[in-house]
Amino acid sequence: MEEGRYNYARDGFVYLLSYATLLISSVGLNFLLKAIVAKFIPDSLQITGAALPDEAVIGFMAATLISFPIFAYLNFVANRMLKAGKMKPESGVRNWLLYITMVIVILTIIWQIVQLFIGFFNGVLVAQFVINTLITLVIAITILGYQWWHLRTFGGGHEPKVGPGFRIFEWIVYIVVAGAVIGSFFIIGTPAERRAKTLDNTRVERLSNIQSAVQDYYGFKGGPGHQKLPVNFDQLIADANVYIAPDGLIDPVTKQRFEYKVTGAKAYELCATFDTVFSKDSGDVTNSVVPATEPASSAQRFYHGVGRKCFSLIVN
Repeated sequence: MEEGRYNYARDGFVYLLSYATLLISSVGLNFLLKAIVAKFIPDSLQITGAALPDEAVIGFMAATLISFPIFAYLNFVANRMLKAGKMKPESGVRNWLLYITMVIVILTIIWQIVQLFIGFFNGVLVAQFVINTLITLVIAITILGYQWWHLRTFGGGHEPKVGPGFRIFEWIVYIVVAGAVIGSFFIIGTPAERRAKTLDNTRVERLSNIQSAVQDYYGFKGGPGHQKLPVNFDQLIADANVYIAPDGLIDPVTKQRFEYKVTGAKAYELCATFDTVFSKDSGDVTNSVVPATEPASSAQRFYHGVGRKCFSLIVN
């Protein structure tokens, strides 16, 4: 192979994409494993680093699920080409990108451990702190060890040999990554469960907006208002001082209006049908609604089970 015709651009593409996907998948794996730890060893303090919101878990799962197979494939291709002599093991492109990757990994380790110690000194559970620290260190040692193995195996001018020990190591990594991705579903639920939960969140949000609109219709002491409840939704939305979005009165799935019934001079009911459970023990703080018309000490939360649920509400 003539030096002038060697494809350094190809090497740069393969190594750059390989190391980039390695970093992305390792960071995603790191946070997925910590999210699983937080699920099974919960910390009621919810200190930074002790738990992740579902959206973050989904993001890290997607990053790992997409980037790791790309890294595995490029790594397989690069190792075969290096072994066959089609790529130069001592090329400057490879060495520069490899050492840059190692620097980024070391800096990431330092940042992660600093975050863990901040959480520890703020009261994170000792068990969480120890396990999360071990996760970070094991992933970092694995990456650095792999880079060292790559330099030793495909460098120095000797014939590269990949033994059974490395194959076992590869399968262990594949199993851990697959286990982390599968385990994340126990945290966020399946796509169908996530859809049902999102639809219920929409129902709760719309019910809360209706509650606020009814309060505006009734009015406050000394302010504008009718000082009586609307007979039905049509009377509610006909008021010029009340605004509800065009779809704010209907269920997002059935497209039918929520049930509304006046039960007293200041009391009424709102009814809806739900697909999931939401309670104070469900751990989903994003689904709770605290209407601004009620004091925090008696905040109305739209907790519900599966099926039809009616909420007894009052105006101020």
